[in-house]
Formats: sequence, structure tokens, C-alpha cells
Amino acid sequence: MKQTIFNRATLGDWEQTALKSLKGKTLDSLSTKTLEDIILKPLYSLADAAFIPVSQTDIVRQAKNSSEWSIAQLAEGATSEEVLMDIKESLGKGNDVIHYKVEKEHVWNAEQIEEWKGLLSEHKAILDVTNNPSFLDHFTELNGLVKGAKNATTLHARTTFLNGSSIHQAGGDAVSELASVLVQADSLARETSIGELVQKAFVQFSVDTNFFMEIAKIRAFRVLWQAFGEGFGQPNLEAIPVHVETSLRSFSVLDPYVNILRAGNSALAAVLGGADSVTTYPHDYLTKVTPTSNRIARNMQLVLKEETHIQRVIDAAGGSYYVESLTKELVEKAWDYFLKLMKEVTLEDRESKLLARAHEKWQQQLALLATRKKSLIGTNIYANPADILPEAIKQIDYKRLAKPLEQLRQAFQQKPLNTAIIPYGLLKEYKARMDFVSGYLVALGISPTVAPENLKPFDLQKWIDEQRIDYLIFVGNDEQTTGLVPALLNEQLSVPMDVAGKFEEYEDWLEAGLSGRIFAGQSLLEKGQQLLALAQKEDSNVNA
Repeated sequence: MKQTIFNRATLGDWEQTALKSLKGKTLDSLSTKTLEDIILKPLYSLADAAFIPVSQTDIVRQAKNSSEWSIAQLAEGATSEEVLMDIKESLGKGNDVIHYKVEKEHVWNAEQIEEWKGLLSEHKAILDVTNNPSFLDHFTELNGLVKGAKNATTLHARTTFLNGSSIHQAGGDAVSELASVLVQADSLARETSIGELVQKAFVQFSVDTNFFMEIAKIRAFRVLWQAFGEGFGQPNLEAIPVHVETSLRSFSVLDPYVNILRAGNSALAAVLGGADSVTTYPHDYLTKVTPTSNRIARNMQLVLKEETHIQRVIDAAGGSYYVESLTKELVEKAWDYFLKLMKEVTLEDRESKLLARAHEKWQQQLALLATRKKSLIGTNIYANPADILPEAIKQIDYKRLAKPLEQLRQAFQQKPLNTAIIPYGLLKEYKARMDFVSGYLVALGISPTVAPENLKPFDLQKWIDEQRIDYLIFVGNDEQTTGLVPALLNEQLSVPMDVAGKFEEYEDWLEAGLSGRIFAGQSLLEKGQQLLALAQKEDSNVNA
């Protein structure tokens, strides 16, 4: 065995093997384009590392003194008493810092303020006082990060907030988020000084489920921060803390337990990217957080710490050809975009450009979601027909991908469209198409009934009347469809009928009375609006 020698595989060898399995497709068909306009290759090798600056990995690793990160679950409570109770309980069960958004309705008495002082003397804090800046007046010393502070003289606290989440919440991509932070930093550095900015600043990012891109985003910020320092004559700029919250952009009220997977994915990406502190949102955050969901969210990070050992390694993702290449491309694209933004005269103009780009990227994401090229399990794919949307859904700053589909589901809950799939042919020939149509409709909030197969026109009309059907979809193989759809249209059935699939005869069928069609790649949102209009029309007919 010691004498065994394996032939060294080359990139060319891999390409030849890949081409055989592609059955006529090109290698380019394996490449994908990201929201950031980065082309992802199917394979990264040592050759890609030749184009990555040697300093890149060093900068990322020198930005942290420790491989640890702080668990920073947000305190919840309707009253000040409940908030304090939640803070103390979470600190005893794994939280490393006090994380709290100060609300005006929370009234603090003298005894509670003293309790706060005791807690803050023992623990770091992440506070958001935007809604009540006067809360800080009670304290002379606070170690941690503070958002929304005005003229704060609090000792040891960082109070200059670089908001990388705002553009993400508006629908932006990683390049927009990184450039946004640099624009904010430039404005603040010119107001005061680069030295004061470094001493008082911290940054927050929202991390979504695009795992490797999110790892690269945080790593890219470390490199960009150094480049930013060089622009101000500070080539060895001190790193600032990076706080991360798991993104709510991909959260859905439908099948909410999938949100656990989304948050876990995001939390792991944040840690591997090098975050200093992480907040993981509970899976039911959009409806009503419970002690159990809070515990699950906190335990995600505890499991990562105690069972994966990733807290023992600084920059565990560093050295990966893929991650390093992504980091490099994000750095280059974000820096180029930052320089382009800086050509705008005012900060308002730069922010306007950022929001315009975020809107464009958001529309791209919605289009991918609607055509199911981007999957939200339990929402636009593998939806559960038994899911009932609650009346109260929390209003948040995030644009959420699931929201348009949730609104359609809610609308169909209020105005159901009694829908039937009418199958023709043999089960094995039409089942795949029928399953697709059924899943498509359920994602909109319509649970179709399947008619007995191969019904003759007279029997079909009788069945429609008995079942009080409002809308039909014809499902069959290509031969059955082209042969029978014209015949059924000639019968002038009493309800609108769509066809499943794409056919050359479609325009002719429309002229003959076909209502529409359902096919792979069709926009769920557009079709949903069409069917909702039909449901509202049917409802008005019934009322009449």
C-alpha cells in the first residue's frame, strides 16, 4: 500500500469527465450568476488562488483577537419587569451580552435602574436607544455597543453605528451593503476624524441564507475597512466590532419551523465569516415569540459553540479556494461601486443611488421567487395546504420574499376559488404534470380537487355542477392535451378552463375560449393575481 501512487488529476481531466456527464451541454451551463453579478464556477482550484492577494487572508485573521463570538439574543417583554426578567434568564442560560431595544412604553423606576446598573457593571451590552435616547442618562459607565445615542458621553461604549442592515432590509445585495457602510464611514470620518471613528464605531450586517456569499461578505468588509483606512492615510487601521443579526428577508409565516433552518444556516455563516456577536431571530418572530422559540434560537449558537468546535479556529473558512475567490470579487465590486457613489455630490444623492440599486435587486429576487428559480420551502414550493395565516403578522423593517405569497394565501382564505384538476389519459402519463399543477396551486393558497379521470363532456359538466366548481385545469400528456382540449372548448363548459403545459396551439385555444395555462417558469405572483380576480368575480356572481 505504501508503494501505491495515484495519478495527479488536472483541471483538464475534470473538464473531460464533466463534459461526458453533461450530455451535449457546455461547461458554461454549470456556471451561475449571483445577485451581485458574480459568476460562480462549478469548480475552484489552486489556480484560482494565484489571483488572490496574499494579504487578504492575513487581514481577515488579524481583525479578531479570538475565535470566540458573543451570543446576543434580543430581550423581549411587554413591560419593564418582563424585560428585566428575560435579560436575567437569558444571561443564566447562555447569553453573553445584554441585548435590548429600548421602547418608550417601558417605564423604569429607581429600583429597576439600580438593577440595570448592576447588570451593566458585570456584562457587556448591545443597546438600541433610538426610540428613547434619554435611557442612557441613567448611566455613567457602559461597556458595549449603542445604537441611536445622541451626544452620549458613556464610557467604554461604541456609539457610532455603521448600519449595514438598512440596505439589506430594502432588498439590496452584498455589494450594496458593503458600499453603503463605506459611504457612511466616509461621511462620519469627515465630520470628526478617522481616529475618532475607529475608536467609537461598530458595524452591523444582516446575514441571509446564501451561505458562502454571506461568509464572504463579512470577510470582505474586513479587507475593505483596511482599504478605507489607507484612503485616509491609515494603512493599519484598527478593526471595529462586527455585530450580525440573522436576516428576516427569507422568513415566512407559512411553515414557520423552516425558519429554524434558515436562521441556523445564517448563524453558521455569520460565525464562519468572523462576526464578533450574533443575534439569531426565533422562528416565530413574525407572529408571537414564545419562551420555547427563544430558547431554540439561543441554543442554535450554543450548539455551534459546544458541539462543532468552530469557536476554536479564527477564520475557519479562510484558505478555501471558493470562499477566498468570492471574498476577492466582493471586495473589488464593492470598492468600485463605493468609488462610483463618491462621485455624487451629497450624502443624500449617494443614499438615493443605493436605494435605487436595492429596489432593482429586490425586483430580481421577487422574479426568481415567483418563477420558483429561488426556493422558499413551505412557501413557494412544498407548501402545506393546511397552513392558515394568522390575522396578526408583525410589521418589520425588512422587505420579505414570502410576503406577496402570504398576501395571496390570505386573500384566497377570504375568497376561496373552488378549483378542479381534470385528468385525461393514463395515470403514469399525466401524474408528474398533475403533481406540478397541484403544488403550484397550493403555493397560492388553492387546494384543488381532482376529478375522476377521463370524464366525457356531459359527465364533466354534471360533475362541475354537483361539486360547484369555479375553475378547471386540464391535465394530460401532450397527445391527450392537443387532441381533447379543442373538443372540450367546443362544449362550452360553464366555468373557465386552463391547460397544464406549453403548447404551440395555445393562441388558437385562447380564441376558442381557453382561459389560460399553468406551466413551469410561470410567475406565481402574476398567475395568482389572475386567479384572485377570477375568485372575486365568482364571489360577486354568487352574491348577485
